[in-house]
Amino acid sequence: MAETAPTVLREDDRDPVLRLVGVRKCYNVGTPIEIEVLHGIDLEVGPGEFVALVGPSGSGKSTLLNLLGLLDRPTDGEVWIAGHATRQLGDVARSRLRGQVLGFVFQFHHLLSAFTALDNIQLPRWAAMGREDDEVRARALDLLDAVGLKELAKRRPKELSGGQQQRVAICRALIHRPPVVLADEPTGNLDTETSAQAFSLLRRFNREFGCAFIIVTHDPSLAEGCDRVIEMVDGRIVEDRPGRAPRLD
Repeated sequence: MAETAPTVLREDDRDPVLRLVGVRKCYNVGTPIEIEVLHGIDLEVGPGEFVALVGPSGSGKSTLLNLLGLLDRPTDGEVWIAGHATRQLGDVARSRLRGQVLGFVFQFHHLLSAFTALDNIQLPRWAAMGREDDEVRARALDLLDAVGLKELAKRRPKELSGGQQQRVAICRALIHRPPVVLADEPTGNLDTETSAQAFSLLRRFNREFGCAFIIVTHDPSLAEGCDRVIEMVDGRIVEDRPGRAPRLD
């Protein structure tokens, strides 16, 4: 029988949107060079939280983000996404759940050069629906308008600046209003002013849409602008504290 994706939690459900229980991640399992990268991670992120994930290179941040993004599986423990245990899900169900509840923003924009800005934003929904849709197009245009790029909707990525491309990528991550957005160094490839603008957009959409954000960053000032700062060292969470920014409920 065809595998189906789990049903996503209702928007008014106040349970954690992300929950990790006893998560370990090992590579080269069963070999003499087996290495454990994550050592029993426990973590909860609630709806609408704006969280920075910080730590030195090699601390396990990227590995943890890959698990949260359903791009990899834990060796032990469980990753709950929008109320659903994911470790035992098959690839089809994982892909569908990822498309329903997660948005992604990367350091490098990964926009498709053959498509316009407007088309790039709509691509995740086209892939999920198997067709174009007028409502999705209208939502994409609204997002472009919100980030000040509506007049550039028909331009291709090479015709946009780096900051403009990142704004398009942010819109793409939000086109399906996901409950969770994962951002991997989203401002790392931008200058100081453009970085501040991109962060401000993430914060704005967090407050307007109620999406939870998990942002991996090496920028201390960006991290302190979050509701919460989680620090990792050597595959463990060593600190979980409030940022400077007050939580707006």
